[in-house]
Amino acid sequence: MKLRRLWSLFQNPFVILLRFGIWAPLRLRPQTGLSAPSPRICLCKSCGLSATIPGARPAAAQNRVAILLADPRAAPWVFPVPGKAKVFCLSIILFLVAGFAAAQEDRAKLNVRLDQIISRDFPEMTVYASVEDEKGEALAGLAPGLFRFRVDSLEEEGDFTLLPFSLHEEPVDYSLLFSSGGIMEGEPLEFQKAALLQFIDGLRDQDTLSLYTVGEEAGVLFEEQKKADIDTSLISRTTVNSGQPRLYDCLISVIRTAARRDARRKAVILISDGRDQGSRFTKEQLAAVLAESGLPVYAAGIRVLGTQSLSVLNEIADSTGGAYLYTRNLKDIPASLKNLARRITRCYVISLEVEKLRADDLPHTLELTVDERDAWGRGSRTFIAVKNPLPPWVKWAAAGLVVLFIVAAVVLHIIVRVCRRRRMGITRRRCPVCKRRMKDSWDWCPFCKYLPAKKQKQKEKKA
Repeated sequence: MKLRRLWSLFQNPFVILLRFGIWAPLRLRPQTGLSAPSPRICLCKSCGLSATIPGARPAAAQNRVAILLADPRAAPWVFPVPGKAKVFCLSIILFLVAGFAAAQEDRAKLNVRLDQIISRDFPEMTVYASVEDEKGEALAGLAPGLFRFRVDSLEEEGDFTLLPFSLHEEPVDYSLLFSSGGIMEGEPLEFQKAALLQFIDGLRDQDTLSLYTVGEEAGVLFEEQKKADIDTSLISRTTVNSGQPRLYDCLISVIRTAARRDARRKAVILISDGRDQGSRFTKEQLAAVLAESGLPVYAAGIRVLGTQSLSVLNEIADSTGGAYLYTRNLKDIPASLKNLARRITRCYVISLEVEKLRADDLPHTLELTVDERDAWGRGSRTFIAVKNPLPPWVKWAAAGLVVLFIVAAVVLHIIVRVCRRRRMGITRRRCPVCKRRMKDSWDWCPFCKYLPAKKQKQKEKKA
């Protein structure tokens, strides 16, 4: 009897989907014989739980659970039998949902940033991801079980490898632009030089650096130099230039040059006040080039005349998965550049294989969620599902077959030639004068007898 009574509590048609971000309808049956529309209770991430009646005004509380209890005298909406038990069960469910929502709000927020995604060997991808707390400090030592991936809102449940970048012996290809316009004369340029020299001292032996100046075009000081090969006097001799700072043109030129290099891990660093004057490319064209390359841009904004243009640097860094730091005082430029370098090298290297998406040369969204006990965060970035004409293993197999074919052809040619000589009666016998092979039946060497004397002398000299 008790089991039958409990079953009667839940056999009525109502559904609550306890998942934030998706509307979950809860339909309440009206009294028998009434033709009015049925009310609906909805669960939403932004407004909590609210109840609405078609044709009536909805009621919702701010970030909390709100229940609209209709007055039976105003509208004939009542819970089905058994009423009190159903209200009690519904209240318990709403209380749990409210507690869960409050717990989610109280957890600390993590800054999850996908710096770079390499998808040229799709479905195998390499992701460089950074996880920082609310203070901007990188979180190291996170377990792989805290990471979850979605591709176009589809959960990826395959295996993946997670390594801190410090344990991943991989060189970083840095491309660094700094401002040397006329407005930078004096302390702005000198502090930038000091920051560059300090940055070079912090490079690893396998890292490479390309250094450019921002002007009417990207001025090249040096490209793809390792720490031991860099001539720091080139930085010390740098002076201000009188050209206009065409920031967009210079950045596009450096991005395209860096994208052609063979290194996997790449980073573009920009030190500027954000001013752009007379660029041939627009801001929209710059955004398209940045999205196509997939390279992260890390920007250090410096204040020279004002801060009106610094928002451009923040937008560039945010759209590319990089980071932006505002340097209030010029003397803090070296510290800002060092902070950016630390963010580049304190990331996680994630290798995963996408199982629920086929290569189509179209952009897709990769979403990474880090769910820790006391904090959580989510980050996303767009990548291209590169469609390779042949899988890598097919290319290696084809190359191996070509090598085997060449070796087999050479061996077969040698065997055929040896068999042909044996049929002619030619063995290992050689003429003691000209060292040519002779038949066993020959009494004398025809080459020595009929070969002209001049050629015979040449043969003897070579012998």
